[in-house]
Amino acid sequence: MNKKLIFSICLSIVMSLSSLQAFAQNQTVTGTVLDETGEPVIGATVTVVGTKTATITDFDGNYKLSVPKGAKVTITYIGYLTKTVTPGGTVKMEEDKQ
Repeated sequence: MNKKLIFSICLSIVMSLSSLQAFAQNQTVTGTVLDETGEPVIGATVTVVGTKTATITDFDGNYKLSVPKGAKVTITYIGYLTKTVTPGGTVKMEEDKQ
């Protein structure tokens, strides 16, 4: 093989691998968790599905989290049903009546 062909193949491989990283980048999302009456849920756990990445909601029920594009989050809080949603926006939790 000549040097130009080897260089061209190596360059193609490097370009392909670097473009894959662009697809795997995370995005920062924000959201709010409320109870049935519209009050903020303080301390709800927001976890990225399939990972150990998590945060908790603040005093106003807000959260900020870095997630892969297309990911879902699970929101849990004692006394409420667990919800899995697309991150961002407002989520109303439902009381666990059992």
